[in-house]
Amino acid sequence: MASLRKFKASALIVLAAALCVAQSASEYESPAVVGIAGKLNCNCGCHLNMACIMPPSGVCPVCKDNKIKIANMLKAGMTEKQVLDQYVKEQGQQVLVVPPGIFGFTGPYIALGIGLLGVLLAIRYFKGVKTAPAVAPANDSELARYHDQIEKDLEKLD
Repeated sequence: MASLRKFKASALIVLAAALCVAQSASEYESPAVVGIAGKLNCNCGCHLNMACIMPPSGVCPVCKDNKIKIANMLKAGMTEKQVLDQYVKEQGQQVLVVPPGIFGFTGPYIALGIGLLGVLLAIRYFKGVKTAPAVAPANDSELARYHDQIEKDLEKLD
């Protein structure tokens, strides 16, 4: 009787594990769905596109729901343009991701080039700066003369 209970418990655990695996995200994480989701802004406040994966839970619930919706639209035979048009119709033009312009792509490289040029010019400038010439140490007779003069001046002050 006890072995039957263990068998039932084991079978139940295996069934639960199989059902968890059956609910995999492969359907709504397909390249086609993620590609379309990447062109849409998430409206949960994360300021990312819907292709985001947010730790620690893994997926933003808003993005997950929208990816499932996109997958169902694609299953229904809609094209990518039709899906995007449907989202624009439902949520407005602000739902579309605006890709950066040409300066958005090249700006960091231009800044890097200007910074590198500045470093090279600074190196060239400081490489050309000459150090002050070394002054020959004064001889002892001159130092003694100045020392005596200082002592006389100090006596006058008292």
